[in-house]
Amino acid sequence: RDSLSVVALVGFLYFVSQHLQLVLGLSPMMAGAALVPGMLAMIVAGLSVVPISRRVPPHILVPVGLVFSVAGYLLVAFTTSDHGIAPLVIAFVVLGIGIGGAETISNELILSSAPAEKAGAASAVSETAYELGAVLGTAVLGGLITAFYRGALVVPVDIPAEAAHAATETLAGAYTAAQELPAQLGDALWDAASAAFGSGVMVTSLIGAGLVVLAGVIAAVTLRKAPAH
Repeated sequence: RDSLSVVALVGFLYFVSQHLQLVLGLSPMMAGAALVPGMLAMIVAGLSVVPISRRVPPHILVPVGLVFSVAGYLLVAFTTSDHGIAPLVIAFVVLGIGIGGAETISNELILSSAPAEKAGAASAVSETAYELGAVLGTAVLGGLITAFYRGALVVPVDIPAEAAHAATETLAGAYTAAQELPAQLGDALWDAASAAFGSGVMVTSLIGAGLVVLAGVIAAVTLRKAPAH
């Protein structure tokens, strides 16, 4: 459950950072600043969920939190390509609310279910689940968006073979190749690459939403016997 939600979070960060910098043209500093509201929302949600968790059982609270994450992914899937930076910022805020609340409760359950003398081992299990999710998020969702990008990219005619090959590898390769071509050819290549990446983001976002739904279902089933804390 923890790994699935982290897969969704890290996968989101993988493609949103590329979209902000390459497609929207933000500097690394501005792209990072655009993600700050989402990180703050994650922190606030993690703190705010503590008093709520004393009255609401985790098999309800965790899935409700993950509903926010699903909403964030759906917002990316259906609005990112046409509305610039705002949907990404809002989507990460909504995603952060869900992940922050759900992960706080999950980590507390892991630690509280272990004897005091095993607290270190329980903390290690929680951290391992996070690291596993981070690796899978990059590998699985990152690999998927790259595969969808390559499948959707139609390289315009008259593009040199070397530039076409670079463009089909990654979005960054397409960006570099477009900068080195004459203006008209470069613009045509970059428009095609941006459109292909946008279609990949939409499909990958829907897959990410599906993973969060699966995590919510698992939480609702496995946490039924866990009391409110």
